[in-house]
This record gives sequence, C-alpha cells and structure tokens, in this order.
Amino acid sequence: MIQAVFFDFDGVICNTEPEFFEYKIQKMHEMGFPVTREFLLKHVGESFRVMFPREFSVENPENYVKKYYEDMEKENFDYKQLMYPTLLPLLEYCKSHHILCFITSNSKQERLEKVCKDLNIDSYFHKYYSNEVLKVAKPNPQFYEKVVKDLSIPKENILVIEDSQHGIQAAKDAHLFTIALQENYFHLDQSYADVIVKDHLEIINIIKQLNHSQKRGCNEIEKFRR
Repeated sequence: MIQAVFFDFDGVICNTEPEFFEYKIQKMHEMGFPVTREFLLKHVGESFRVMFPREFSVENPENYVKKYYEDMEKENFDYKQLMYPTLLPLLEYCKSHHILCFITSNSKQERLEKVCKDLNIDSYFHKYYSNEVLKVAKPNPQFYEKVVKDLSIPKENILVIEDSQHGIQAAKDAHLFTIALQENYFHLDQSYADVIVKDHLEIINIIKQLNHSQKRGCNEIEKFRR
C-alpha cells in the first residue's frame, strides 16, 4: 500500500520555475555573471547554493549565494496565484486515506515552511526535507536515500512527484517510483520518470490503482514503469 508521497516544491506545489528562471538570469547578470538561457536550462531544479560554487571560480562564493537568496526573499512572488489548482484534491485524498505527505526540495528550509504556511497547506505535510537539512542536493540519490532512512518506510510504499530532470534523476536513482508532473515551459526531458501526468488528479487515480492491485496481491507498479 502507498504510505507516503514525496512532493518536490517548485514545479509540483507551485508553478514557480518560469518566474525563478527569469529572476535567476537577471540576478546573475547583476552580480556580473552574464549567463545564457541555454546554460541555466541545464540547471533547472538544481540548488543555486550547489550549482554556483561548482560552476564559477570566485573568491568567497558563499557571499554570492547569500546575496542571491537574500534578494530573492525580497521579491514578491504571488504564490497563491502560482499554486496548482489540482494540488488540493490530491492532498485531501492523501489525508483522508492516511497517506503521509512530505516536502522534498532543493529549496531553502525556511522558505518551504513559510510559503506552505502562507498557502494554508502546511497541515497536510508531516515534515519538510531540504538540501539544507539533508546536507546533500538533487540529483544526488543520497538526497532521497536519507529521507527514506529517516522515515523507515519501505521504498515500494512511496511515490515521488517531481518535474525537473535533477529531481527525477535523484528519485529514480534511489529506486523510488517517480511521477513527473508535465512541464510545458522549458520542455525538459522527463522521460526518465516512471509516469508523466498532466495534473495532480491523475496521481489520485494512480494511487487508487496501485493500492487496489496490492490488495489483490498483484504488482501493478510494474505496469506503470516506463
């Protein structure tokens, strides 16, 4: 039976990736790094605090990372408008069927907790896992391995919802059943995921089918794997 669902945040809870992408281009140009769109497309879904010091040889990279996040917190992103309208039915379904929900994101821990509280969805989530807390970031599969170890839930009873290639790779390489929420802005390659869905309502149907098949002693999860 499905016991837990792991939700990435950006691109799964809220459709923030396009706005963050444009913000990142602007901010990096302001900081003196005239990156191209093609360069940043390779890093959609990756933590800035991990990407920046790896890709740019500068003194005290932590100062740039700090400024990036401090300035980002001052931006007035309208998260209520960006939250996916099909998210709440999935959260309600999980709650009513005693399926635990967790946020698993490369974003900052404080931001995850604050935004979910502001959106009035914090009560649906039992815990938040960021790369700050885990000390490892996607696409490293250790990100998800650490979450699974902390929860002690069998991998076959977990679903992961991602959108970016980095997130999908981390979940799949950790041998977790991975659902990609279809992304239509960057046209990222999501083919590594087990299933690609158009909205959260399709995920409800997948959970129903998986749980029904397990009750009958069938391994329906293999039917969904790509």
